[in-house]
Amino acid sequence: MSEPPAISPFAAPGQYADTRRMLADTIDRRADDIERRWLERVQKDIVATGREIPPTELRDGIGEYLARIARAIRGGGSIAGGGSAAWSDVAREHAVTRVRLGFDIGQLVHEFILLRRILFDVTQEESLTANALQSEWLADLIEAAIATAVKSYVESRDAADRRIRSEHIGFLTHELRNPLTTATMAATRLRRKAEIPEAHKDTLDMLDRGLNRVRSMIDGILLTERLEAREMECRPVDITFGHLMAEATRAAEFEAKNKGIAFTTRYDAAMEIHVDPTLALSALQNVIDNAVKFTDRGHVHVVGDDGPSEVLVHVYDNCDGLAPEALNTIFEPFKRAHSGKAGTGLGLAIARRAVEAQGGRIGADSSVGHGCHFWLAFPKAKH
Repeated sequence: MSEPPAISPFAAPGQYADTRRMLADTIDRRADDIERRWLERVQKDIVATGREIPPTELRDGIGEYLARIARAIRGGGSIAGGGSAAWSDVAREHAVTRVRLGFDIGQLVHEFILLRRILFDVTQEESLTANALQSEWLADLIEAAIATAVKSYVESRDAADRRIRSEHIGFLTHELRNPLTTATMAATRLRRKAEIPEAHKDTLDMLDRGLNRVRSMIDGILLTERLEAREMECRPVDITFGHLMAEATRAAEFEAKNKGIAFTTRYDAAMEIHVDPTLALSALQNVIDNAVKFTDRGHVHVVGDDGPSEVLVHVYDNCDGLAPEALNTIFEPFKRAHSGKAGTGLGLAIARRAVEAQGGRIGADSSVGHGCHFWLAFPKAKH
C-alpha cells in the first residue's frame, strides 16, 4: 500500500476517503475477532488478580463501540469529536457495569489501552498503518472514549457511594428514633401527673428542649442525605413570593424580637417564582434563621430583587463575619464557621442542596468584623 501524505488526522471531509473507508471496513469485518482477542486479554489480567468474571459481563458495550468507531472514521469530519459522540451514550452503561464489578479507574482505563493495542495489531495485520495517520485516528478515538468513560465511571461510583452512605445513615437514624420516642413518651407521662413540683417542671422543660434538638438533628441529617443522594423529588409550581416569605421569616422575626435586634424585609409580595415550595421554604428558613442566630446586635435585613429570569433573595446580617477560608466550606455538612453557638452545621448544607435541586443558586460573601451577605436565586414563573 502506498504511503499517503502525512497530514493532520483532523483533515477536512473528503480527504483520504479511501483510507478512512478501508480502515472502517477492516474494523467492521474483524469486529468479532477484535472483541474475542480483547476479552481474552482482559480475562487473563483479571484471573491474575484471583477473580473470575463471566465474559458476558466483561463484553458490555465493546461490540457496539467498535461499530461506532468504524462509523465515525467512515463518516469524516472531526475524528476526535466523532469518537466522543460514538461512545457517549454507551459509556454510562459500561461505567455502571464496571462500578458494579468493583473495577477501579485504573482497570477501566487499562481496558481501553488493551483495545487500542489490539486495534493497532489488526490494522497492521491488514497493512493499513503505513504511516502515522491511521494510528492517530485510532488513538484519538480511544482517548475520547477513555475521557468519556472515566467521567461516567466517577459519576456512577460517586452515586453508588452516596446511596450506600444514605442507607447506612438511614439505618442509624431509624435506630436513634426508637429510644427518642420512648424518652418523649416518658416525659409526656410525667407531665400528665396531677401534681408536679416546680423544680421538676423546669427539668421536664429542659428534657423537652433536648429531645426536640435531637429530633431536629435527625431530621436534618436525613434531609441532607436525601438531597445529597438525589433521592428528594423536586416538584416545582408557581407560587407568590410573599406567600413563601411570610412562612420563611415567621420564626426569625420572633427570635429577633427576643434578642432585641432589628429584623426588616423588602420585597414585592406579588412576584411569582417557580419552585418546589417545601425545598424553597427549607432553604430560606435555614439561611434567614442562621443570620438571626449569629447576630447578637444590630440588624438582619432580607431583600427580594426581581430579575429578568430569577428572583434574588439577599440576607444581610451584623454577625462577626467570616474569614475567606470559612466561606469555602460553610455549605458543606457539619462545617461550622462560628464557634460558641449551638448547632449541627447542617442548616446551610441543606439550604445549598435544596436550592440547587430546583435549578437555583446560592452563595455568600463576608469579611471578618463586617457581617455576612448570603444570597439565593430562584427561577421566576414563566407566563
